[in-house]
Order: sequence, then structure tokens, then C-alpha cells
Amino acid sequence: MGRVTDAAGERVSAVIVHFRTAPETLRAAAAVAATAPGAEIVVVDNASHDGIGPALARRVPSARLLVETSNRGYGAGCNRGARETVRPYLLFLNSDTAVAPGAVAALEAALDADRRAAAAGPRLWNGDGTLQPSIRRLPTPWRIFCESSGLAFLAGGRRPFEGHTATRQDHARARSVEALMGAALLVRREAFDDAGGFDEAFFLYAEETDLMARWAARKWRILYEPEARVLHEGGRSGGDALFGHLHASLVRYARKHHGPRAARAAGLSLDAGAALRYAAALLTPGDAGRRRRTRYAAALRRRTAFAAPAR
Repeated sequence: MGRVTDAAGERVSAVIVHFRTAPETLRAAAAVAATAPGAEIVVVDNASHDGIGPALARRVPSARLLVETSNRGYGAGCNRGARETVRPYLLFLNSDTAVAPGAVAALEAALDADRRAAAAGPRLWNGDGTLQPSIRRLPTPWRIFCESSGLAFLAGGRRPFEGHTATRQDHARARSVEALMGAALLVRREAFDDAGGFDEAFFLYAEETDLMARWAARKWRILYEPEARVLHEGGRSGGDALFGHLHASLVRYARKHHGPRAARAAGLSLDAGAALRYAAALLTPGDAGRRRRTRYAAALRRRTAFAAPAR
């Protein structure tokens, strides 16, 4: 890995997409300002209408707020932030993250050491201090089936039944990987522009996976850097009611990268898995059962609510 310098952030534009998560967004921006004081910080408000501006100005005076007139999705918000900045590295952060001291510098050093690396991602951890697995595989119809059917879970993420997220990976060492969770990514602007940025047809979920697939096709590498650590709470701006976007985005991804038949197969796998889980949730009492029913009912509405074809 390259040398970590004291001037962390001077080549970095941090882009945080905000949608009605004011406390988390303020914390995310403040963490960047505290740990990488040289970084430019841009918060893209996806039409939250929650008045975050004054609080952001007080908490992180150096941050710049960009306000969208409508919520066009996470990828569109990231693209807006990228267009409004010029530094060579883009730090895309979910609003429910907080970078630890040294994280930005470690990610910069990783990209500095490999000119063909498009992006570097950190070791993520949960609010309780446990590891949050973030090394992924690119989705295929088989991997989507394995996850939806529960085979990947039962096999412990091992081949031949590994999924695209349910997969056993070594999170202890730095290395090149196939894909990463996009909660926190330092991206080389050159690679971002080469691939055309995020595909805005993905409203929420799978937009980073699609970008990584396009990078792979262009022979760019993705790096995992465990010396960089980032807290990620997860689900703050999405939640169970938006779970259908995940299924819609996976079908869109399958259609775009594997063709119409693959998209149909992925859709059938996802629908069957959601139906089984919804049925199981009927037997789950209390708030947990209600949350699960909300989640899988949203997934089952995917075909009618998010039926637009991939671009």
C-alpha cells in the first residue's frame, strides 16, 4: 500500500447524498471535516424539504449544499456532486456513515499505489462494533437465485451456492476484489468519467454494482483496504418500505448485463423468495413480523411499481 500522508483530503471531494436523514448527514459531513480537513465536502439534498441548510452551515461551515428540485435517486445525486467538483478523487458516502481517523488517507494511498484502480473501499463496521461484510460478487442469475432461495445462506456463502452479497470473503487483508458495497467508496475521477458515472436509471440499490461491472469491462480494478475504517449504520434513508427498489434494481441489472432472459429468471427468483419470506413473516409476532411483511410486500409490488425497462 502507498504511503499515508498528513495532508489527507486535499485531492478529495466528498459527496454525501442526503434524503431526510439530517442527524446522520450532519455526522457524516462532520466526520470528514474532522479526519480529512483538506477535503471538499458537498452535500446533495435530494429534495428532502427538511431545512438541513442552516444546521449544516453551523455544524460544518466548510460544506457546500446543493439542492435538487426532485428526488431522482442516489446515483443521480452522486452524479450531481461529481459534476460540481473537480478534484481527482471522489469520496462517495452514504449519509449514515462516519469515516474514522486515517480512513481517507488510507484510501488515497491505496489508489495512489495502483494506477488501474478505479475505486478503493474501506472495512465497514456496524454500530455495535462488529464487522459489516462489504466484499461482494457481481450479480448473475445463478447468484441471485442462490440468495433468493436461501441456498447461499444455508451454504454459508460457499461455492457453488454463494450469492452476490452472501459470500464468504477475507476481510482481513488488502486486495483486489470483484465488487464492494457502495456505502463508502473513494473513486478515481478519471475512471468515473471513463465509465460515464452512475446510471441514473437505477433509483436506489445496485447503482454501484452496475458501475463496478462497467469498470471491470474496461479493465479497471476495485480495491479493498482494511486499514481504512468506516462506520455504516445502514437503512436510514431506505428502510423496509423501499425494499422493492432492491429487487427492481437487481432485475434491471440482470437485463442490462445478462439480457432479457436473465432478467426474467432473476425476477422469478426474487418474487418466489419474497413470497416465501412474506409467508414466514405471517408467523412472526410483533414489530419484527410487521417489518418483514412490509419489506417483502414492497418487493412483491416491484413489477408494477418499478416496471420501466433498463436504458
